[in-house]
Amino acid sequence: MSKLQARILIIDDDRDILDTLQTLLEQEGYEVVTCTNGHEAREQINKLSFSTILLDIYLPDFDGLDFIHQVQGQGVKAPVVVITGSSEIEMAQKAIKIGVFDYLIKPIKNRQLVQVVRNAVMHNLLREERENLEKQKRLYQEQLEKMVAQKTLELEESEFKYKSLVEQSLIGVFVIQDGRFQYLNNKAYQIFGLEPVTALNQKGLLDYVQEDERNELETKLRDCIEGRIPNLQTQIHAMTNDADQKILQLWIARIQYQKNPALEGIVIDVTDQVESQKREQFLELQLMSAHKMAAIGNLAAGIAHNLNNPIAVIQANAELLRFKNPDAKEPQRILEQTQRMIELINTIVMKGRREQQQLQESIDLNQLIRKEIDFLNANLFFKHKVEKVLQLKDGLPQIKGQYSDFSQSLNNIVDNAIQAMYDTPEKRLTITTDFDDQEIILKISDTGCGIEPKNLAKIFNPFFTTKQPPTEKNKKDNKPTGSGLGLSMVKMLLEPYGVHFDVQSTLGQGTVFTIRIPYKR
Repeated sequence: MSKLQARILIIDDDRDILDTLQTLLEQEGYEVVTCTNGHEAREQINKLSFSTILLDIYLPDFDGLDFIHQVQGQGVKAPVVVITGSSEIEMAQKAIKIGVFDYLIKPIKNRQLVQVVRNAVMHNLLREERENLEKQKRLYQEQLEKMVAQKTLELEESEFKYKSLVEQSLIGVFVIQDGRFQYLNNKAYQIFGLEPVTALNQKGLLDYVQEDERNELETKLRDCIEGRIPNLQTQIHAMTNDADQKILQLWIARIQYQKNPALEGIVIDVTDQVESQKREQFLELQLMSAHKMAAIGNLAAGIAHNLNNPIAVIQANAELLRFKNPDAKEPQRILEQTQRMIELINTIVMKGRREQQQLQESIDLNQLIRKEIDFLNANLFFKHKVEKVLQLKDGLPQIKGQYSDFSQSLNNIVDNAIQAMYDTPEKRLTITTDFDDQEIILKISDTGCGIEPKNLAKIFNPFFTTKQPPTEKNKKDNKPTGSGLGLSMVKMLLEPYGVHFDVQSTLGQGTVFTIRIPYKR
């Protein structure tokens, strides 16, 4: 949905605020409807659909939380963003518990409002698309079930009519007897990558199932043909005859074929659909991650700001002690440590501020690496157990881009390197930078466990990981955990800059990431 298709409802009893918000959002390309009371809002919601609702939680004629309950009860699913002049945390918690999308406190910054509305509109769009996909899936499945029932009936009535209809079907149809294909229609031949001459009575469904799924599917097929289960619906990962890896959806039922028990099934290639769902899930996780990182950055900046005052008091008293006792060593040590605390606080504030910016800027990659290594020292394993070797080339050209793209990518790669070295005897992280007349060459190498050759081509795929899932038990056991999103995020963030990746790894010795970043003189 484009911005011009997105309709925003704003409910506030302050006309000045309504006009200001309406003007701002219309400049962003949204259609805006405004209301000053609950009665008008209900009329608009009954007449129109909205992508997002902005609601002042305190209005003279109704309670905002009750209003949200009412519209949700009517089936309105548009994300609700609560706006209020109150900063009470209890009210924020109540709003979050009933499912509001976000919570803004007046006065609202223009950039903050625009970003929250953009996120809410995107969230609503993803929800609508997901509901449409689920509806289409249900309709499609109903159509398939009707088609299977129809074709089965036609088989009993007339074998010739059945074959005529099935051969023209856009769905793969097959019959299995004694573990071998006895019949496949044209679509099934195409899905499995088979030639009619070599398939019948020679190949079976199990020949195309990946090894780790084969035994389970064989058991299910046996239960189905022996009548222990009425039918079978499952999804398999297949390697077809033309060497394609596909995800196939199967519906299988027991029949009589030439007076003997057999299995009749239909098969659909759902590879594209599954990949699309993964991409959608990945984008949703990315959006949640962006919200989380922004909140953490704001919290860190607030803590750092509040620490500066007591540090200043400590520093002033240490200066006074040094003045009164010039020969004492303790005041100097206190001053050195307070200075280090100030530097660490400045690093946290700078990192949080720059990672929330969405603007292009000139980035000194060497400086960014040093800052990230300082920041990662919060990991005590990394700080005390891992040897850090930085070989950073002087005069490195600057890169034009978003600071957060490069800082998050470096952080993800180094975090993988740290986890790979948890159980290795030698723990050394080496980062080098160099450049030629076209590219900056960044190398990150570790002495970790390495990557198996068969997995090297998959490491940038979303959700691919060889680590344990991030469960509470694994976290308590200090085991490296992962969701399979770190390196896919790196690829997504850096590919727009024309970056090229090269990964070399040896089991038991370590991994080297080489990243080539184009630059303009």
